[in-house]
Parts: sequence; C-alpha cells; structure tokens
Amino acid sequence: MNLINVISVGPGPDLFLTGQARQAIAECDLIYCADRLRPLTDDPAKCRNLYPFESAFTEIESNSDRRIGILLSGDAGLYSLLPVLERRFGPKRLQVIPGISSVQLLCARLGLSWQDIPILSVHGRDMKLSVLSHTVRHHRRTLFLLDGTHNPPWLAGQLAAGGLTGLLMTVGECLGGPDEVIGPLTDKAYPSLCLMLVENPAPLPMPVPGLPDSAFLRNRTPMTKQTIRIQILAALHLQPDSVVYDIGAGTGSVSIECARLCPYGHVYAFEHDPEALDILNQNIRHFHLQNITVVPGEAPRTLSVPEKPDCVFLGGTGDMAEAIVRCLRAMDKSIRLCATAVTPESIHTFLQLFAPLTDPDMIQLSVTRIEPAGHLHLYRAQNPITLFSATLNP
Repeated sequence: MNLINVISVGPGPDLFLTGQARQAIAECDLIYCADRLRPLTDDPAKCRNLYPFESAFTEIESNSDRRIGILLSGDAGLYSLLPVLERRFGPKRLQVIPGISSVQLLCARLGLSWQDIPILSVHGRDMKLSVLSHTVRHHRRTLFLLDGTHNPPWLAGQLAAGGLTGLLMTVGECLGGPDEVIGPLTDKAYPSLCLMLVENPAPLPMPVPGLPDSAFLRNRTPMTKQTIRIQILAALHLQPDSVVYDIGAGTGSVSIECARLCPYGHVYAFEHDPEALDILNQNIRHFHLQNITVVPGEAPRTLSVPEKPDCVFLGGTGDMAEAIVRCLRAMDKSIRLCATAVTPESIHTFLQLFAPLTDPDMIQLSVTRIEPAGHLHLYRAQNPITLFSATLNP
C-alpha cells in the first residue's frame, strides 16, 4: 500500500511550487485536486476531482497500489483539508509536503514577522463572533482567512459590533497571481479568497476575574459583589469554551465575567424580573459582549436552550432551586454546579441539595471593607454569603 502524498502547492501560481512539490506531482499516477489547481500538474489527464470528498476518498482507497497525490492550496498544515485526511486515512498513510501559505506571502509583502500573530479562518467554517472580537481586542495584530460570504466588510462590521474602533485593516487579494492587490479596506467588492490583517494600536491585557463593581451599570437590582464573584468564578472551573448557565442573572455581573473568560464558549443568562432584564441587557451592550444570550422567564421552564451547560451558577432562584437541579440532572451530562445563599432558609435548601452530590464543598464567606470616615477608618461588614459547589452527573 503506497503512501498518499498530500502536496501543498502554495497560493496557486506555479511560481510558488517548491522543488519537492514539483517532484511529487511528477511522480504521482493520479492527482486529486480542485479544478483551479489542475494547471499545476504535468499531465492533466491524470487529474481527478477532489469533490465530493467521500467519492474521491473511496476512489483513492480502491487505487491504494498506485501513487496518489492530493493537491492542497497554501500549506497543508494551516486551515486545510489535512485534518479530514488524517481522520479518514490515518496520519501514517500520509506523506505531507509543506508549501508557502498565503499568510506567509502577505506578511512577506508587508515586511512583517508573523510568528506571534494569531491566525483565524472563517473560510468555509463557523467561528464564534466573540472569538473574533476577543482575539483582536487582546492582540496587536490578527490575521483572518476570509471567503465570499465572510468577506472584509463583513469582518469589519463584526468587529465594530464588538466595540472595537481605531483599527487598521489591510486586505490581500489574489495573492501571488497577476491580479494581486494589497491595500486598505474599502467598501468595494472583494474576491472569495482573500486575507485581512487587523492591527489594534492599543490591545488590552487578557481578561482576569474580578471586574470592579463600579464597572457595571446599576439600578435597584441586587448584584454579586467583586470579592464574592471571584470565588464563584473559581468554583465554576471555567474553561475558554465552557457553556455556562447563570440562573437568576440579576444585574449580570457573573454572566459578564464568564463571557469574558469563555470567549470560545457561550453564556445563557436566565432572568424573569423585568427590571433586572433591563439592566442585564444594558450591561451586555456596555461590555460589547457577543457570547451572551438572555433568556427571559422563570427557570426551570426556560432551560430548554440549544446547548447543555458545562457550568451552572444558581444566583437568584427563589424557591425553584430543587426543581432546577432536577432538570439539570435529567440532562445526563457532567455539570459543575455552584450556588450562593444569604438566608438560613436558602442555606438549608442548598445543604440538602448539594450534600449528596460529588465532591461537595460548602464555605461561608465574610467580607469586611475598611473605609475612610473623616480622618479615621472604619470596618464595614457585608452580609456573610455561603458558597456551595459540587459536580452533578460526574
């Protein structure tokens, strides 16, 4: 059984074919590729359609005794078909020949090192809008591979919706070909294959837990204070791609912290009080967050959202906590569950709910601030809060 040659051919023109790629193409009996790459082969008669993939893969399997080549534009290691080929044939059956990517070419044209530039692709794939804004917000430069639908004006609009302004945007079109154009973003029509370099002159540090209470818009709706909120975030065991339910979201302080820390995930903020819903939506707009969905209404009736949670925080749940936990248990998924209680009655309820769960942890948090009072300072105690955490459905 021969190895399958996965041949990177660069941006497209044969000027960018490496010597190794030329040799591999010449030695192959059959070449599978997109129509636009056929001119790179030495004998068009040996070319076969790479699309639809499954038909091509079946044919490749039936010709395992022949020397097979698969042409991929750019470099096979950067947002290509290679992961699909690895899953279908196994990495040991593949001989990967590297090439020049469009990213390398654009950065070379601009005289830039790209070793520390994040590279994101929305070319033929879904990408959470929060990831786009998060990456640009926290990096000096970001490179995007785009397509006909997700084109440069679309990307600029998404970044503006994420609250990002003052960006410098450079577009590379038809790189390496006779129609190559590199220039600033305009409102003209762009080809389906292009790149955009986005430069942020004032990138922010990566988010950390514990926004100051003063950062949030307020009304009469209660808010979880910073010192307690930090403990909740730690107890939730958040990951960058966590799906979080904040049940009884109130002002939204926990939801907003989670959304900032989970740019690859999503936060569902459940709230039924009209006044709280108003300030919750205001705060989401205030922080320009694109990965929070507000779910109005009373849980557990409202818990039928598209994604099951990894982490759940029970804030203002009233007397519905037991019914909510029953609903979460029925999801049959491991969930990190946290709750806070301030009254003896709610402490008793959560003690009964959490004690039978896996690795329950129950701590009382008492915070006292030292505040100026004239030329002296006084201790101002906040209400003690009991924090419960455990794993549901381990």
